[in-house]
Amino acid sequence: MGGNDWSEAVDDLREKLVAVERQANNVAVQLPALFRVLGSLKVDIVKSKLEKEQRRVARVRGVTALKQDERKLGISLGLGFAGLVLGGALSKDSHSALGAGVGALDASLQKFGKSPWAVSLDREMLVVPTDQITAGRVWVTWESFGEAMENLRKKTLAGEQLGDLEAIVSELMQDHKIQRYPMISLDRPTDFWE
Repeated sequence: MGGNDWSEAVDDLREKLVAVERQANNVAVQLPALFRVLGSLKVDIVKSKLEKEQRRVARVRGVTALKQDERKLGISLGLGFAGLVLGGALSKDSHSALGAGVGALDASLQKFGKSPWAVSLDREMLVVPTDQITAGRVWVTWESFGEAMENLRKKTLAGEQLGDLEAIVSELMQDHKIQRYPMISLDRPTDFWE
């Protein structure tokens, strides 16, 4: 290889290294923002999981309430049918109408299953109606949990590192604004909360 070829190869390599260095610097500048977004996504994922679980439990409780009260069953089916007809009239699309009808029925079931909710601050976070709180866990109100999660989300967007689920639970346990339910013992009846 001649001197000119070496010179061209070195120049080529230098250009590639400069381009890689520029890209690395761009990524390094963006990393803190990406970590902040990642932290807020962790909070959103935990909150979203518990919200879905709350809707599922409310739906199940609603079905149970409907089985016990035929009048509620008629109302619920009527709302579902009304949603189906109204959805069909507005959209003129059978899929949208079906979605509207099912949505109205689902909302009705959740309404009948409505309850004050509690969240357990444990490794396996649970959301249950307050009449189903069990001993051996730390329980907090649904409302204060939501506020505490929003505060965590703001902290992560401001640059605070959050860590894993255990770190999130630990942070929530240290939050003095979160409203806890009193500890219950195994021998205390569960109707204490009613």
